[in-house]
Amino acid sequence: MSKSKTFGPVSAIKSRDSLQTEKMSEKVRERLRHPQFQMRLLVAAAVVWHLMIATTVYEIGKHQLAPNQIYQSGIGKFASDGLAYEPQCVELCSVMKNDGPIAWLTWPTQLHVRLYSLPLMVFIRWSAFNILTIEPLNLLYYLGIVALVFKLGEKVYDRTSGLVAAFIVAVWPSFLIHTTQLLRDPLLILAVLVFLWSIGEPLRREFSWRRAILLVIAATVSIVTIRIVRLPMWTLLCVFAGFAVLLLVIRFVQTRRISRTAAAFGVILITVVAITPRFQPLFHNQQELRRPRAIVPEAIQQLPVDQQIAARRAGFQFRMEEGNVGPADDGSRIDAEVRFRSIGDMVRYAPRALVIGIFAPFPNMWFGVGKQVGGGGRWISGFEMFITYLLEGLALFGLWVARRKLEAWLLCGVALLGSVALGLVVNNIGALYRLRYPFWIIMVIISAGGLVHLLRSRVFKWRAFRS
Repeated sequence: MSKSKTFGPVSAIKSRDSLQTEKMSEKVRERLRHPQFQMRLLVAAAVVWHLMIATTVYEIGKHQLAPNQIYQSGIGKFASDGLAYEPQCVELCSVMKNDGPIAWLTWPTQLHVRLYSLPLMVFIRWSAFNILTIEPLNLLYYLGIVALVFKLGEKVYDRTSGLVAAFIVAVWPSFLIHTTQLLRDPLLILAVLVFLWSIGEPLRREFSWRRAILLVIAATVSIVTIRIVRLPMWTLLCVFAGFAVLLLVIRFVQTRRISRTAAAFGVILITVVAITPRFQPLFHNQQELRRPRAIVPEAIQQLPVDQQIAARRAGFQFRMEEGNVGPADDGSRIDAEVRFRSIGDMVRYAPRALVIGIFAPFPNMWFGVGKQVGGGGRWISGFEMFITYLLEGLALFGLWVARRKLEAWLLCGVALLGSVALGLVVNNIGALYRLRYPFWIIMVIISAGGLVHLLRSRVFKWRAFRS
């Protein structure tokens, strides 16, 4: 009798507990399904992932596990520009400490070096320079790039395509390692993606004046940043802006309606591109290389476009060695003997430039031994190029899927124009590989859209066949 009296209350308590557990589980599942919570988890995973990679590269350098590839500070031989920037970062920390922020802002150096000195100021009290001392800024660059890739993929295709594109970029080996280094490339890539995001918005939909102001600010900041960080890219940026305005006009023709906010944005965009070069004297202090160089970008920029291309291509025939400019002989040249003497030469070479910009390094270069990256670096680049070929095939399908969207044609046009420009100017494979990242990332966005829609179509056909 006593057992039966106690059994009822205990059973009731257990059922209440199980009911509460089920309710809590359901709440957890609902939260996990919430898009914002999912994004927070993905951001946290990206942060941990990048910190792990940066720490691994640093430890390899610190303990000299690969002495021919990574220095003790974590700077890689593949990113040897960082060796010249390292003392400048330390110098800027001293300038800030002794002379104040105004002197720090006006000290002659490059913009990306100035920005890298900010996190270094926090850690230099306890540690000498290494890549972990600049990791906070590199992490922000990395997260910004991945986030913009997701947003562009989501806007042009859908959320799944954006996630796939962001994942590919986030885990791409060579890009990931480069974002741990002391380089200008992450800042440049981020600026290019911000530029594309801002000029792609008017092609997609109507927006308010408040939104237009935000887009104008973003576009202006990105344009000025690209001008400062990579001056030789300026002519190409002007072409991108003109192409965007052309697509905007096509949108007006298609819809038979001129959007006032979009038209105002287009006018302001062209105005910003037109007047930015007038501020070059103000930018000069943010572009000081402070070492000998084969060509001077500001002087080259004054030449006609065809002469600019010829001069910059000739500049890749030289390299820095012990503070002096000398002829380059690093075994990673493509068409090193080609010289441009007229616009006709460039037009005839354009198809070859497109092939180089899209497909180089070619398979016959995958298995050699590079003077800077060694055999392992060549193998990694070979593997990445094999995957890139697959992605480029998917990009054709992705463009077909989004063929009615002008923003897709914007991404495709920028990727192709950028590849042709690199093929015309750059005959060094190592430099080409690094400089191509902005345009390769754009191609990945289109490829992800093609991959997702291809998988969906196959699943649909398989289900139809089963039914």
